[in-house]
Amino acid sequence: MELIRRAALSGIVVGVVGVIVLFLANPFGGTPAPSMDGNFTPVAPTLTPAAGLATDHGLGAIDAPVVLTVWTDYQCPICGTWGNGVEPALYERYVTEGKLRIEHRHYSFLGEESFAAAVGAECAADQDKFWAFHSHLFANQAGENEGAFSAERLRKIAGAAGLDLVAWDTCIADPAVRAEVDADAEEAKSLGITGTPTLVLGEWQQSGIPSAEDLYARIDEALGN
Repeated sequence: MELIRRAALSGIVVGVVGVIVLFLANPFGGTPAPSMDGNFTPVAPTLTPAAGLATDHGLGAIDAPVVLTVWTDYQCPICGTWGNGVEPALYERYVTEGKLRIEHRHYSFLGEESFAAAVGAECAADQDKFWAFHSHLFANQAGENEGAFSAERLRKIAGAAGLDLVAWDTCIADPAVRAEVDADAEEAKSLGITGTPTLVLGEWQQSGIPSAEDLYARIDEALGN
């Protein structure tokens, strides 16, 4: 029994070490931890782009030679990994060099909170603050349809992102803005997109997050490297 006990403890230790090694080896990490209590203060995003590198719905120079389109749902946890880990890595490697632009589109299918968050992002875009709101949303994920993106919390996130809240309040009630988010979802379906994040680079399309090596190789190939 003593040998069995030691073997079990050894297995637990190996397992824990393995998880730690895997986490440290992942260049696409990023796990902010917002509060879910009544005193919610939005967590700051992991990346704040330099001036001029966040325009309209994208990150990077408008005339960048390579454009990566990303379809996301703001409640999707893998999308959170994308927004909090992959985008900062791509920003440092390609965006700051003027080589890549990342364009974001909405596929809000996980529930009303996803939809409300996307509507808020469109209203942020009207104030030229799409990126600020978008990145704050991913930094403040906390479960799916559990209140992380309630109306009250979304408004606090909008404030933290620097939005004019009076204009934002008016915008999020506009049926035309909600129709835009619906239209994005319909377009996603027409393209055969069934999950998020879905990445599109030229003719290549993939759901989920590829390995860093694969993603970098595809971007480098598109750059002609």
